[in-house]
Amino acid sequence: MSNDLTVTPAGGGGPYEESPERRARRLFDEMARNIGREAVNHLKAMYPAALAAVPKTAELSLTNRIRNDVNWRMRPMLVAMIAMHKEWDEELASDE
Repeated sequence: MSNDLTVTPAGGGGPYEESPERRARRLFDEMARNIGREAVNHLKAMYPAALAAVPKTAELSLTNRIRNDVNWRMRPMLVAMIAMHKEWDEELASDE
């Protein structure tokens, strides 16, 4: 799976091609999940006894909590970026 943020226009790629908006949201969510995982990995390295004392589900819970928080707090920026991208696409289409 590629981590580049280049969004290609929909069309011509078959029935399962993602829309640019959906792809942007998916990549953003993937980034938020990675932030959560890195935070848990940091806690494992710095405080191994603390994480050993809690159930394994606590790691997943913390990862998901951080992921959800990042997604929630950064959502306005993502929406603005998608809107700007649509505007640029419309400008390019009108110039052609």
